[in-house]
Amino acid sequence: MWGYDWLHAQMTEEERARVRAALLARTRDIAEHAMLNARIHLFPYDSHAVRSVSLTLVPACIALLGEDEADEARGWLDYCIEFLFTVYSPWGDQDGGWAEGTNYWMMGMAYLIDAANRLKSYLGLDLYQRPFFQKTGDFPLFCKAPNTRRASFGDDSTLGDLPCIKTGLNMRQFAGVTGNGAYQWYCDENLRLNPGTEMAFYNWGWWDTRFDELTYRSDFPQIEATPPEGGMRWFKGIGWVGIQHFMGDPKRNIQFVFKSSPFGSISHSHGDQNAFCLAAYGEDLAIQSGYYVAFNSTMHQNWRRQTISKNAILIDGKGQYAGRNKALQIKSTGKILAAEERGDHIYIRADATPAYALETPEVTRVEREVYFFNNSFFVFVDAIDADEPVTIDWRLHANEPFQLGGKSFRNSGERAGFYGEILWSEGGSPSLSQETGFPGVDPEEYAGLPVSTCLNAHFPKARRHRIVTLLVPYPKDDPRRIFHFVDDQGYDADLYFTDADENSFKVVVKKLAGTNI
Repeated sequence: MWGYDWLHAQMTEEERARVRAALLARTRDIAEHAMLNARIHLFPYDSHAVRSVSLTLVPACIALLGEDEADEARGWLDYCIEFLFTVYSPWGDQDGGWAEGTNYWMMGMAYLIDAANRLKSYLGLDLYQRPFFQKTGDFPLFCKAPNTRRASFGDDSTLGDLPCIKTGLNMRQFAGVTGNGAYQWYCDENLRLNPGTEMAFYNWGWWDTRFDELTYRSDFPQIEATPPEGGMRWFKGIGWVGIQHFMGDPKRNIQFVFKSSPFGSISHSHGDQNAFCLAAYGEDLAIQSGYYVAFNSTMHQNWRRQTISKNAILIDGKGQYAGRNKALQIKSTGKILAAEERGDHIYIRADATPAYALETPEVTRVEREVYFFNNSFFVFVDAIDADEPVTIDWRLHANEPFQLGGKSFRNSGERAGFYGEILWSEGGSPSLSQETGFPGVDPEEYAGLPVSTCLNAHFPKARRHRIVTLLVPYPKDDPRRIFHFVDDQGYDADLYFTDADENSFKVVVKKLAGTNI
C-alpha cells in the first residue's frame, strides 16, 4: 500500500486497478482474520492479529478509500479506529505500561505510531490524546535505561545488547507528541550509544530509519533534550515498578525494575512474579539471564520463560507456572500491594502466591518486600508460608561468577559490582552455592556466547520462612569500606558501606530483625 500511495501519479489506470485488486484481496484476508477469526475486540491478546490493525489495515484502507472498493474498506477502517480508540492497548492502562515487556512495547509502538500518524494527517483523528499515549514513554524511560542490556523483563530479541534503535525513535515520537524533553534525551542517548547496529537481526528489514526521520521532521516539532529526573514509577495496570537514580549520568545511574503482574505468564511474559533486575554504575548486575535464540527453542521454553532463570525464589525446587496452557498462564499472577516513596527510602510490597500455588498447592503465602535506602542499597524481605514444610531457593543471576562466604556473596563486573548477605532468616540457615550455565538448554543454542552464573541460597524445609537479604551495588572506583556492625539484638557482621549508609543500615536492621515480618 505504501508503494501504491507513492507511485500513484506515475501509474496508468490499468496498473492502478491491478494493484487495487491485489491490495483489496490481501486486506480482506487480514481483516477477516483479525475481526472474525482472532476476534481481537473480544480477545485482544493475540499480538500478531492486533499488530495487523496498525501495520496493514489502517494504511491499506486509507489507500483504498475514494475508489470502487471504498465501501468495504471504510467498514474495516471504522472497525480499526474504534478498536484503537477503545480496546487498545490491552497490555496496559493510563499509566502507560506494557505487560509483555519493553521490547514488545517497542514493537507494538513502532507500528502503532505509523497508523496514528496516518489517522492524524489524513482524517484529523488524534490518537495521541488518549492518556496511555501521553504517559507510555515513561515505561522504557524507567524500565530500560539506554545503557542497560539485561535489566528488564519479558521476551527480548535484544537481550545482551543495548536497547534497539527503534526504541529511541519511538521515544522521539512521544517527545514530539508530549513535549517531554526527557523522552528526547532517551532517543539521543540511545542513538549515541548504539550506532552501527542497523544490520543486527532485530533491526535489519524491520525499520526504515531514514523514512522515520523524514516523516517525523515533516509532521512534528524538534524537542530540546532535558536530563530525566529520577524517582519511581508504578505501572499499576501491569504490575511493574521502575526506579531510576541519576539516569542522566550513566556512571552514577542505578536502575531497579520489579515485577508482580496480573497478566501472569501469558504471551511474551514469563514466570517472573516478584522478580527483580538491577543495573548500576554502567553495569548490568542482577540480570535477566540467557538469550532470545528463537521462540519455542529450548532456551526459550526450558530457561528464559521459567522462574529458575529469574532473580526470584523456588519453592520445593519449583517455580511459577509458565507452561503452554494459556488458561493457566493467565492464572499464574502476582500483585503489587504497595509502591511508595518514603523520604529516605522507596518501599515495594508484592504478593505472588497465585503464581506459585499452581505448581506448589500447599503454599499459602509468597510475598516480597523491597526497601531501597538512600538511593544506595537494597534490603529484601521474603515471607513464605505453607501447609506442609517446603524448601526455599533464593536465586540471583549475574554475568560473572560469585565470591561466596558463609552467608555473604560478592560479584564484580568491569565497571561495578555488588555485595550481598543473608542478614537473617527464620526457618533454617542457608547453604550457598553457584552454577554457571543453562541447565536443560541445548548447548548448540548458545555456543560461543558468554554464559551467566546463578547464586542459589538453599533453605531447609519449614512451614514458615522469613528471609532478609542485603544487596549493595557499588562502582569499581568506589571509596566504600568494610565495617564491623553489632546491634543490640545480636546481629553481627562485616558489611560494605559508605559512612553515609551506616546509620541507615543500623536503622533498617533494627526495624526488620526480630520483628513480626
